[in-house]
Amino acid sequence: MENDKESISQLFGENVKKYRKQAGLTQEQLSERLGVSQKHLSIIETGSQFASASLIGRISQELKVSPGDLFGGSSDEVLNEIKRMREIIVSMLMNGIMGEFASLDSTMDDIKTLLEKLDKSNSE
Repeated sequence: MENDKESISQLFGENVKKYRKQAGLTQEQLSERLGVSQKHLSIIETGSQFASASLIGRISQELKVSPGDLFGGSSDEVLNEIKRMREIIVSMLMNGIMGEFASLDSTMDDIKTLLEKLDKSNSE
């Protein structure tokens, strides 16, 4: 999953750079228009850091492309990928929760057994 995140941020960064150059803008010019530092824009373009949702929107407006274009696909493709990743995360969380409940059930059974033994020894 970490590799997916890295590849998406790298793809996004490469596309920001590509569309920035197509628009005839330098990093400095685009960063000024976006209200971010040139260093921040450089970090995004290299894929080292991901842009916030609001910055993604501002980048797509400044470069006159859709957010989907920045991710290397159509908006529908991007939405489908986000949904797929969300399903994976929910599944991982549910599996973790179910594991915790199974562990809790086992502990509760142990406590019940101990209480029954204690109750039995107190009644004798």
